[in-house]
Amino acid sequence: MRKRLLLLTYILLHCLAAQAQTFEPGLLVRSNGDTLRGEVENSFWTEPPTYIRFRATPQGPSELFRPRQLRTVSFTGGRYFRYEALPLDHAAETRLDRLPKGFYPDVRLDSVLAEVLLEGPVRLLRVVTISTTHYFLDRPGQPVLDLSERKYLSIDSQGKLVIVEGNNYRSQLGLLFGDCPAALTVVDSAPFTAEGLAAVAQAYSAECAPERQPSRSWLSQSTLRRRVAFRGGLLGGVRYNRIESVYGRTDGSCSDCKPRPFGGLYAELFQPGRIAAVYGELSLSPFQSRGSQYTQFTPAGLGYTPFTYRALLGTARLGIRFVFPLAHSEQQWLIGFGYELNKVFSPEVSASTPLLVAPDTRELKFGATTLLPNISLGWRAQRLTATLDGQLYASSTGSDSYIIQAFVGNNYVARLGLAYRLGRNPDKTFRAK
Repeated sequence: MRKRLLLLTYILLHCLAAQAQTFEPGLLVRSNGDTLRGEVENSFWTEPPTYIRFRATPQGPSELFRPRQLRTVSFTGGRYFRYEALPLDHAAETRLDRLPKGFYPDVRLDSVLAEVLLEGPVRLLRVVTISTTHYFLDRPGQPVLDLSERKYLSIDSQGKLVIVEGNNYRSQLGLLFGDCPAALTVVDSAPFTAEGLAAVAQAYSAECAPERQPSRSWLSQSTLRRRVAFRGGLLGGVRYNRIESVYGRTDGSCSDCKPRPFGGLYAELFQPGRIAAVYGELSLSPFQSRGSQYTQFTPAGLGYTPFTYRALLGTARLGIRFVFPLAHSEQQWLIGFGYELNKVFSPEVSASTPLLVAPDTRELKFGATTLLPNISLGWRAQRLTATLDGQLYASSTGSDSYIIQAFVGNNYVARLGLAYRLGRNPDKTFRAK
């Protein structure tokens, strides 16, 4: 078992290390104006990137760029960043334990790779710090406006220290777009979100800007998502056990060749590229098997009394899954590999002849897996995932060499399962203000 766990650990670490670098098609524009096309590592940034890794071809070596070496970073059909010098208010704070006493702005010019949400007559940029989201509106002929989440502490009329909302974004938007009635109409109902501020900017661009054209939008591509995503839910189905008795004194016949129901829980921890996930499950299912107990010594040899036992089988599986999205669809194909540990619960022993001593229930087993991992194939649509998987178990006769038995066996379990995801898809519900 230790060998299997070490092998599984190696496989998981290798796969996770590979997934930590998620390269996607994109381009860089260097500070000297040169354009580099190839693949850009996507680290699913929330805060501005501190470095960018680029490679010209999938098999080529990667290069590391600092933000000051670049003008723009763009993913094909994805997010877009520009290196900008922006007036960032460092005093904006939302963490309760760090709120300042009083409203004291601390605006300093910072050069960062800011995310572009709108580009055109009015530009909308986003920069996220540790606790605060900043939106920058850039209208020609006007200073760049920093709109940010912020709270501060103040003493009220009764002498109590209270938290005050310091985000007066509507007033600032009114000053910036005061000459555009269409934009002012939107300001009154605009929430402090990327979509809300974009609606104000687009109203100005379409109705009041000289071009009378809306800005180009990256809002749909700019939706932030977690670096990793956890999903889990319920699973159930039918399993077929082709298992011999683990006691070894067997004629090779199957002791549990019946379809059995199973049910349990599953969980997936998806890595940044959402191509691979660490997979785990816990399940229970009934089974039956045979054993034998030494009873006496006879001239013909040792005498054994057979018995049968029925029990619940607890199965824990750990492995990795790879997901392959279908074109023009939210459906996916899955393939997975993993190892399992089994535990027998609540055995009930019966025998045609009374046993001298009741068997030790702690020694009643189900079967021993080979060193080969189980393999699963699946199809996923929305919350439902259908899977077909198989696991090899070692032979009980011991007729083969140890090396062969470690990898090949004539026992197996095949399962047909259906899983239902509980909760929402975190990639669709995670949003930054």
